[in-house]
Amino acid sequence: MKKNLVIINNEKCIKKESGIFCENLEISSITELLGKKFNLKLILRESIASPAHLIDNKDIKINSNIFFFIMSVIRSAIKDKSSYLIISVTPYTFASFVFLFLLRKKMFLYLRSDGKKEISAIFGRKVSIIYKFVENLMVNFCDLIVVNNLISKKKECHLVSPSQIDEEWSLNIKNTERNQIKLLYVGRLKIEKGIFSLIDIFNNTKIDHKKEISLTLIGQGNKPKNFNNKIKFVDQISSKRDLIKQYDSHDIFILPSFTEGHPQVLIESLIRQRPVIVFRDIEHVSQNYEGVFVIDRSPKDLSNIIEFIDKNYNEILERMKKNKYPTKENFSNQLYTILSQN
Repeated sequence: MKKNLVIINNEKCIKKESGIFCENLEISSITELLGKKFNLKLILRESIASPAHLIDNKDIKINSNIFFFIMSVIRSAIKDKSSYLIISVTPYTFASFVFLFLLRKKMFLYLRSDGKKEISAIFGRKVSIIYKFVENLMVNFCDLIVVNNLISKKKECHLVSPSQIDEEWSLNIKNTERNQIKLLYVGRLKIEKGIFSLIDIFNNTKIDHKKEISLTLIGQGNKPKNFNNKIKFVDQISSKRDLIKQYDSHDIFILPSFTEGHPQVLIESLIRQRPVIVFRDIEHVSQNYEGVFVIDRSPKDLSNIIEFIDKNYNEILERMKKNKYPTKENFSNQLYTILSQN
């Protein structure tokens, strides 16, 4: 018999005629994976945005404000005998945690990145200190699930490797003609993701090379004003095949984030045989993968590494073939094993 599991997340969603859509691909993916193994319910937040990813589950409650959100959590806790998977630390999830703790419910807390660093980048150090206090409180009373050991100092935690990789990702890999150097970023267009920093660096990067260089940014968010005609913006892509085409039509992937836990786009880039550049802020994500290059956040370092990769491209691709990557199936089994615990 399947166990009952409720996912609680501050995910922004919208209800359309064709279903309920969310902003974050991972929420859609986790729902798909866990819906096969649990009687699954989701409590999420309503949005006026246009999220792109369909949530394939019949029992979803989206709430217009924090009061209705908490009431949904309380009704669920009183009505059903369920375990609760809280994803990320936010005012919505913390308030839910408080009531679930008072009602003595089994809780898992899933942290996908270092929230303190993200909050510090967005709101400043003072707010990040408050965030860390709240996170530590939740960690002490939940079974903790993390994507790397740097996120929390709690010794007893479950380590998982999120992944969207299935067989299709490794099929029909295509290389570009490389008559240009085309850089790619896939993710949210937000300050903590380093997009504004990247654009400033890119605008000041001078490549002593005959090839033309361009940068494509794919994702939702606020488009910066200081970009030139060598920078292209593409709306968020929900189709796996369309996303694979984007990787295949570019030469190098760049991840400019100030903080990351376990970026799945890095794995996607590598499996499509595209070298990856990351800045030293997140050098831990390289995980000894061949084809990942760590640099300082400067135009000079970016120029140098692009030239190096371009000159040694074929040799780098050969080394990348040795890499082993986590898969969607691995991730599903990890979560199921953890969440099945009493």
